[in-house]
Amino acid sequence: MSLSKEQKPDPWSIQRGNYNWTPGAPLLLATFRCLSLPAQYMIITKSTALPFIDPNVSLSSLTLHQSLMLAMPAYIVFKHVYWLFFLMREPLTINFSFFGGIADMAFEAVTSYMYTLAPQIPLWSPDLVVPGALMNFTGITAEWLSEIQRSRWKRDPKNDGKVYTGSLWGLVRNPSYACNVVFAFGYALAAGGPLYAVFYSGIYVSNFVFNAVPGFEAYMKQKYAGQWEAVERKVRWRLFPGIY
Repeated sequence: MSLSKEQKPDPWSIQRGNYNWTPGAPLLLATFRCLSLPAQYMIITKSTALPFIDPNVSLSSLTLHQSLMLAMPAYIVFKHVYWLFFLMREPLTINFSFFGGIADMAFEAVTSYMYTLAPQIPLWSPDLVVPGALMNFTGITAEWLSEIQRSRWKRDPKNDGKVYTGSLWGLVRNPSYACNVVFAFGYALAAGGPLYAVFYSGIYVSNFVFNAVPGFEAYMKQKYAGQWEAVERKVRWRLFPGIY
């Protein structure tokens, strides 16, 4: 479906309604996401020597907690790259990819740095690292699996022009955003404790509540009209059941 005359393309967003996918912007974003991993390694280990480049450096020298602090961004990077090339049907813009890549790397760098300061942070405890990592992995996995289910459903010709309300989409209308909040909270909890977790995930919540969710739902209402209104009646909550 092409964008209507009333709906102007946003150069800083996904080009919803346009299915002429091109590889340039996804490649740019994937490159930024992959570059984040060596950056996080250097911050966490306080060393510029990298495994696979310096023969004297090995990942086996990392502690369990350091390994988890690297595994969390590595998992989301892998998920992002998969989404870019196997799930995303609508094109990204260069602006979106550049800003998104820089922003994600910056947020992860700040979080890695917070971990290096963790013993000095009020309410942080080493005992929070494993639970935080489990929350992070759970949020990413839930989002990933639900996106795969939705993608398979949408690719079936008999579902053309229909709104998916299966899986997590039957609980809230924006489950991917909800999962983002969960995995962000877990990541920040492990790195800097509950205060940093509330602050970090709060950035996600504010973006979703005031920007992403209203924009997405306005697009869905314009595209699906009465069908989307029926979805709103069936699935009452936007982000978290009983809250919003």
